Order: sequence, then structure tokens, then C-alpha cells
Amino acid sequence: MGGKQSAETTAKVVEGSNAAKAEKPNAKQEQKSHGHAPKGDVTVANAVVFEARPSMLSSEHPDNNYRGFVNVLIILLVLGNLKIVIRNLLKYGLLVRPLAVLDLMEYPNIVITLLLSIFVLLAHVFETSPIFPDNARSYMNFINACASVVFVWGAMWSLDTNPGGGVIALLSATVAFMKIVSFTLVCRELRLESKGKDKVFKPTLQQLLYFVAAPTMVFKPVYPRTPKVRWGWVARRMAELIGLWAGIAVICVQYVGPGLKNTVVPLQRGNLYLIVEGLCKLAVPNFIIWILGFYAIFHLQLNIIAELTRFADREFYKDWWNSSNLGYFWRTWNLPVHSWMVAHVYIPLHVQRKWSKESASFLIFILSAIFHELIVSIPFRNFKLLAFGGMMAQVPLIELTKCLKGTQTGNVIFWLVIMLGQPMIVLLYFRDALKGTSGVWTHEDTQTWTNILTRGLAPPIGGGVEGPIH
Repeated sequence: MGGKQSAETTAKVVEGSNAAKAEKPNAKQEQKSHGHAPKGDVTVANAVVFEARPSMLSSEHPDNNYRGFVNVLIILLVLGNLKIVIRNLLKYGLLVRPLAVLDLMEYPNIVITLLLSIFVLLAHVFETSPIFPDNARSYMNFINACASVVFVWGAMWSLDTNPGGGVIALLSATVAFMKIVSFTLVCRELRLESKGKDKVFKPTLQQLLYFVAAPTMVFKPVYPRTPKVRWGWVARRMAELIGLWAGIAVICVQYVGPGLKNTVVPLQRGNLYLIVEGLCKLAVPNFIIWILGFYAIFHLQLNIIAELTRFADREFYKDWWNSSNLGYFWRTWNLPVHSWMVAHVYIPLHVQRKWSKESASFLIFILSAIFHELIVSIPFRNFKLLAFGGMMAQVPLIELTKCLKGTQTGNVIFWLVIMLGQPMIVLLYFRDALKGTSGVWTHEDTQTWTNILTRGLAPPIGGGVEGPIH
């Protein structure tokens, strides 16, 4: 045993010696690559070594590392926004009321949302009860799915519920609609397949309830599952989620609210300079809310639900932030809804009914635009069709940006559309809510556009939408 250990020790020493020898040429080569001669051989003639080397900031350099510049940009961003924070607090004081979040949880909206479970249970009854013929089950459940949305709409309208909580309730109704439709369409297809194999497919209540709880919009009898729930991971993600929503609330109340109020008067007067200035001031906090909301919902919230339900497929989005055309963005930023549209709209129309690819895709955009409009208009009791119009306006933009696929220019245009398109829609909805007006076109719209066309380019009086700066 002693001889064996001694031999192993000798072998390790020899290997270490060989490794050290092998490293010495690399060290010399590294010194040489930095433009200096090896130690011990320095002379006036070879003190500096010249080679064919690109500059560090050149795209040809094999080791581009801009971490220091990124850190500087982050510091500049923090310093720039710190000035905005201090100025906002000095001008408006602290506007945040922590207990205001309870307004979103008022009793009617909670009850309305909980009552959606009735429609989910009815979906199982329509699919499994022997009193309904197979060819009528899908029609019954489609009516059931539509009734879930109409019920929430009617209840919110008659009870005049809080708009913020109403958006949450209507989002829940939209999810219920899509899940009921998927459940009945997949069950119909599985029943037909089972009949061909002399079998009977009958979904269980447990399968339906798991589907309702799982973070997916497409029904399957079986999903890939993880072995266990990581409770420590869930606790950390929950803390992040609560912190993010608190940050979103602060930005919304402290920055977006005053910005909207300050821009309403220039909007009424039709002064383009002040309108553009106000929209630029709204664009940054509005975009921060949008990006934080995406991370909170599609990364944290859906992953938390997936962990609790042990749902293993957690690809809820792809790299939409690298989009060089709007088409790629809409296909990748919300995969649960996109998968539902592909499975239950695109494939039945394009593959089964032989619709053209463009026609099927256009119908998907129409459906998506309708859902966006309903989710905004119903809670705020104002069918202005701005959300619908904003969605449909992207159809020609998708065609125009196809030629920019894979380019830096396309990505810049994508971000500009995302950042600048939303503030104007938010501003117009806010103005109508403030004035108590509603409708696709109101007297306020007529007055605004008349003023823009007649004196929109007149120089503003004062220092901007927030008044003169002393």
C-alpha cells in the first residue's frame, strides 16, 4: 500500500511539473500579446513588440468587454432619475397612500371573480353529462364561455365597481373564456379519436380543475410535472412579486398621475409643443410600469403558479426584447395566449379550412384587439376603441417592418413603437374619465383636434406642462 501511494504521489508531482512548464510559454505569449518583451530579454530594440492587432473598441477585437461602460450608464441613469425623484417630491409631496390598494379588492369585484367558478363547473357538466349529445357539447360550452364574460360585464356595469379591480375581474373572465373554449375543443377532438379506437374519452373533474389552476391556456389531459414544490423558491419569488407591484403602484401614483393631469390642459388647448412634451414625460414612467408589469406577471407570477402546481413547461415568453419586427414581438411576448390562438384559431382556419396564412393571422389580430378593448373599456365604461385601434394599427406596421428583420434599425423602431404608442392612448382615456365623457368620438375630441389644426404650432406661453421653471 505504501509503495502504491508513493507512486501516485510521484505521478501527481510529475503532472504538476509538466503543467507548470506548459503554462510558461502561455505566460510569455500573453506578455508578448500585450506589446511587451519577455522578462530577461528586454533590450531597447525589442522593448515594444508590434503585431497585427485591432483596437479594443473595434468590432474585430476577439474579446469585446464593455462592462465598465454599462456600469457608467447605470450610474448616469440612477443620477438622472434621482434628480427627477427629488424634484417630484418637492413639487407634489408624497402622493402614495398604502391603503389605496384595498380599493382594488372591494367586495363586488371579489365576488364577481369567485362566481366564475360556476361557469368552469358547468363546462365539466356539459362535457360529461349523458343528457347532452356529443355533437351539442361544444356548442353548449361555447355559449357557457361567452356567458362568463357577459356575466362579469353586466355585473360590473350594474354595480359600478372600482375600475382597477374591474380590470382584474375582467381579465379573470377572459382567462375563463379561453380555458373553457380550449377544454371543450380538445375534448371534442379526443372523443373523435377515441371512437376510432373503440374507446370512450371522458375528462375528469380533477383534470379540468388542474387545467384551470395551471399557467396554460391549452387543455391537455396530462402535462409534464416537476417532482416537488420548492417552498423556499416560492417565498423568494413572492417577496419579489410584492415588491414589484409596490414599485409599480408608486410610479403610477407619484409620476404618471401628475403627468396625466398636467397634460390634459395642453391637450384641450391643442398646443402640439406641450402635448409632445407631456407625452415624452409620460413615456418613461409608463414604459417602466409596462416592463415591470411584464416581469411581474409573465416571469414571477406564472412561475410561482407553475411551481405550486408542479407545472414543468415554463416557457411563458421568448426573447421578444430582441425583436426587429413587430410580428416577432406578438408571437413571443405572451406564449400562453399565442399558443391558444395558434391551437384554436390559426390551425383550424389555415390547416383544416385552408384559409390563407395572412387571413388567419389577421383574424387573430382582430380577436386580440377586441379582447384588449373590452378589458379596458368595460371597467372604465368608455368604448373609445383606442385599444382596438392601437392593436389594428400594428397590422400595417408588421408588414412595413418585415424587411427590417434581424437588423438593429428594426429593434430601435420596435422599442419606439412600444414606448411612444401607449402614453397617448392612456392620456385620452384619462381625459375622458376626468371629464366624465364616453364614446368613440366626443365633444372633447372635436375641440382638441380643432385647436390642434388651428393653433397647434403656436409657441407655448410659460415653461411647459408643469408651468414655468424658476
